[in-house]
Amino acid sequence: MKQKALAAAQPLSVHLELTYRCNWRCVFCYNPRHFDRAGLTGDEWITVLDDLRFLGTLNVTITGGEPMAHPEIVRILRAARERAFVVRLFTNGTLIDDAAADEIASLNLLAVEVSIHGATADVHDRTTARAGSFDALLAAIDRLVARNVTVIAKLPLTRWNEHQFDDVIALAEARALPLQIDPHITPRDDGDLSPLQYAPSSQAIRRALAIANPEVMERVHGGANCGLGRITLAVDPEGNVYPCMQWRHRALGNVREVALRELWHASPVRAEAADLSTRVNDHLLDLGGPLATFPYCPAIAMQETGDALVPDAGFRLRAGIAAELRG
Repeated sequence: MKQKALAAAQPLSVHLELTYRCNWRCVFCYNPRHFDRAGLTGDEWITVLDDLRFLGTLNVTITGGEPMAHPEIVRILRAARERAFVVRLFTNGTLIDDAAADEIASLNLLAVEVSIHGATADVHDRTTARAGSFDALLAAIDRLVARNVTVIAKLPLTRWNEHQFDDVIALAEARALPLQIDPHITPRDDGDLSPLQYAPSSQAIRRALAIANPEVMERVHGGANCGLGRITLAVDPEGNVYPCMQWRHRALGNVREVALRELWHASPVRAEAADLSTRVNDHLLDLGGPLATFPYCPAIAMQETGDALVPDAGFRLRAGIAAELRG
């Protein structure tokens, strides 16, 4: 199915950023701002969902900012489920009270994914710049779990929390939560590289990759490096459409000006992004070694090196460590 979707440019997996508003101020956040200029209304988001159904989308991730800060979040989630999408919700959880937890439980989402930034309040709250955020997050997790909602915890690994690696694992295990450990801190979407100062040490990255056992990319010439411009897309709070969540170099257009169902196939930006994915794939094959077998993000490379074909330092480090772990 994936190969057919790649050939047909069918956007299987989509990220919808409902809002950039957020009640946290995480020091490494990839969002360049915490407000919306002219955010899409609930009706406009539902039109986007209708167009995604027309395009053959299967998986919708509702994210932000903090999506629970959108005044019509429950209506949008319900509309996505009514259209038979598989739906994930990315949230910090702290705006989920009992009433919101009841609503979420009624929607049968695939999962609610929450980020945890440490095993103790001092480390977590330092990262979010919000006192009390750790306790509020745990309370939200408990509310959701009590209602049989599938909750996945995610640990963005940083220099500030890597010393609590084992403690976060223990915290997740105590609540029977799956834990995803992400050792990759990225630039902000506007190209600001300052979040990279919080990147974890190489030793912490090694531990994370040893646990995750990352996939080995099986590349062939002429293949696609990733779903860029083919099976992924993202829509930001103001309706700008991008060929994936990370790729913010150029927008395809705006859903307020051209319907998404038309924009997706007509945009030359999408076609250029799809072509780039193939060129990246072939270039990495030519480079060979660990770089050819580790998952690569051309959008991050573009932000960090100015060229999607020039691997960034973080990718080189992770690819080398993964190769060493494989022996």
